[in-house]
Amino acid sequence: MTNKIKVLSIIIFLALVSDAYCQFKLETYAIVGVNVIDVKNRRIIENQTLVIENDIISGIFDSNDYNKPDSIQVMNFRGHFVVPGLIDAHVHLATNPSKEDNFEVTKKRLEYLLKNGITTVRDMAGDARYLNYLSRQASLDNIVSPDIYFSALLAGESFFKDPRTKLAAQGFESGKAPWMRGINTNSNLSQIIAEAKGTGATGLKIYADLDKTLVKRIVQEAHSQELKVWAHSTVFPARPSEVNQSGVDVMSHATYIAWEGEKEIPADASNRFRKLEQFDIDNPKFQSLMEDMKNSQTILDATISVYKRRFPDSTLYKYGVALTKLAYQNKVKIGVGTDKLLTDLTVAAPIFQEMNALQEDVLMEPIDIIRGATIINAEMLGKESEIGSIEIGKKANLIILKSSPLEDIDDIKSIEVVIKNGKLFNTN
Repeated sequence: MTNKIKVLSIIIFLALVSDAYCQFKLETYAIVGVNVIDVKNRRIIENQTLVIENDIISGIFDSNDYNKPDSIQVMNFRGHFVVPGLIDAHVHLATNPSKEDNFEVTKKRLEYLLKNGITTVRDMAGDARYLNYLSRQASLDNIVSPDIYFSALLAGESFFKDPRTKLAAQGFESGKAPWMRGINTNSNLSQIIAEAKGTGATGLKIYADLDKTLVKRIVQEAHSQELKVWAHSTVFPARPSEVNQSGVDVMSHATYIAWEGEKEIPADASNRFRKLEQFDIDNPKFQSLMEDMKNSQTILDATISVYKRRFPDSTLYKYGVALTKLAYQNKVKIGVGTDKLLTDLTVAAPIFQEMNALQEDVLMEPIDIIRGATIINAEMLGKESEIGSIEIGKKANLIILKSSPLEDIDDIKSIEVVIKNGKLFNTN
């Protein structure tokens, strides 16, 4: 029996069996006395009762006015705070499923994420065969896991020398797998994108080695086939302003936006971590780009903490912080993603590192950070009508907290209970 996550009943805790998840769920129940953090309206609504029916929030009432039917079981969490389940907008679960990302290891990673209040993830390129399977198992609650949405990757043909692409497409020639495709100006984009969609992908990730004309063609075709487009903020040689102008839905990695200030951009992504001697946050090109991103409603998947971890002595983190701060000042929508390969499952999830960096270094207000990790990340996925906020009719993906995170974002870790698809998990 595992002691990591336990399903909470009204009377007892039922232990999960590590090799066969015991599904337990109250059909209808009420959570009484909680303070709801309303991410849509940036406020706290005190002393509320949430009624959960199956996996949906079916009612929200002032607790003083709530008349409980005899058939409903009640859970008293008076004085606690409830937020929508967190969404990590940038994970990698399946780079190499035949080895380090095997099923048993990945199940432990997913359980760890759920234990940390993450009820949904966006995977940003891996083996779609494996991701599709994991996504289905998670949606059926056959594994203890966040819900999983994933991308197919398009890049210039030169990019597929990268060994990671070979690991994620085993059985195919590099750049020829439907979920990891190299393209050129003569590629049949309609067919390629249709095949990518057929893998179960929610969006296309545009990675590198593409010019602005080809990026725009990809975006137009993907949107015509009702796929989201998630791009690196610099695609090399397409610069950030050109990526944004193409109509992408999300731009990942604030640090890469630093290339907007350079006179020349390399033709490929191999030099993307190079120190930029010309970086100046006061360059009007950056201000212009942020205004354009705001107007086009492009979401910035900042991922600044990954650069702090990987390059602690470099300027890359400083670029990311400065540019994310400028985006925030210009009211660009900022999501919360980690781009972290999970290795240590004994410490708090990487999403909390990202949230701390956004508060401490970017100086974002905690409510805006929480919005980034919930409703804005839901918008990235095109799922904002289903998840990301606490509203009647939305999925019961919730976190019950002991303390309010609206003063110190670190209190987002004070998790008492995680609810995913209406099921309750005690994290102690």
